Amino acid sequence: VPKGLWYKSPTGKIIDTEELAKNLWVSPEDDFHVRIGSAEYFQILFDDNVFKELDEKMTSKDPLNFEDTKKYSARLKDAMEKTKLKDAVRTAVGKSKGKDLVIACMDFAFIGGSMGAVVGEKIARAIDYSIQNNTPFLMISKSGGARMMEAALSLMQLAKTSAKL
Repeated sequence: VPKGLWYKSPTGKIIDTEELAKNLWVSPEDDFHVRIGSAEYFQILFDDNVFKELDEKMTSKDPLNFEDTKKYSARLKDAMEKTKLKDAVRTAVGKSKGKDLVIACMDFAFIGGSMGAVVGEKIARAIDYSIQNNTPFLMISKSGGARMMEAALSLMQLAKTSAKL
């Protein structure tokens, strides 16, 4: 059986993944809400899953050369390979129900959805885009907090994003 055809909920119910997606990632068997990432949110929210990703190539660096049990640069590389994401947030513009919409969606799978300098910058730029284009902005936050490996640089992102909002 190919991987990903079935989903087993915490209550042990087996659900066809296609059926689960049609039900917006809520198990029809037991009403369990499955954790989803930006790809699934974009598919649900953007008409026909058509959108333009903003700042899609922006990635985190390791300006502090941080190392605990592992180098931060290695953690970033591993997270990118595992999740196929560039960082813990994706920002995009598209149409939802025929109306323009800017979405910033965090992905918990990328280092716990932690907010580093790139996450803060991408959110700030998405807000700026929204303001400049008079377009509604939707933030889907699933964050584990500030990214410890970026120290004060990550803490400054709270002020940056709060000021923009």
